[in-house]
Amino acid sequence: MGSERAFGGIRDCFSRTYKEAGMRGLYRGVAPSLYGIFPYAGLKFYFYEEMKSNVPDNYRKHIIVKLACGSVAGLLGQTFTYPLDVVRRQMQVQRLHASNGPEFKGTIGTLVMIVQKEGWKQLFSGLSINYLKVVPSVAIGFTVYDVMKAYLRVPPRDKAIVEEATNKSESQT
Repeated sequence: MGSERAFGGIRDCFSRTYKEAGMRGLYRGVAPSLYGIFPYAGLKFYFYEEMKSNVPDNYRKHIIVKLACGSVAGLLGQTFTYPLDVVRRQMQVQRLHASNGPEFKGTIGTLVMIVQKEGWKQLFSGLSINYLKVVPSVAIGFTVYDVMKAYLRVPPRDKAIVEEATNKSESQT
């Protein structure tokens, strides 16, 4: 595109997109975002809790341990779901690159087309630079999450399960 700007601002972007592709054009790429957010959130929580469960009890309360577990959880969650981010971006910018109508058809079609045209490595293009944003963000987020749980005296998940089972057995007797 060189120095030529595609749009004259956010209003121009919205109005031209709406005129050319209708309401559907404004939401192009939302499906892979939705497909990716649930596994991403689930994976990062899973990895975080799983890593913490393998830390000896006397180290679990250390901030550095929480930051490390959060960092790895963010890294792994992002790695597994990043291809859907690539698909989303391709679908969102397809209008700028397509000369005769949409080039990509849906999430799976876009995924297949990227792999066919550019190879599977393209699905991870930009992942390393994305780590610079995601890893510290998730590490800090989970650390604050755990510190606030401790401050509010929310019992850890494993203790809450044991207490619930104990209360259930006591109520049955």
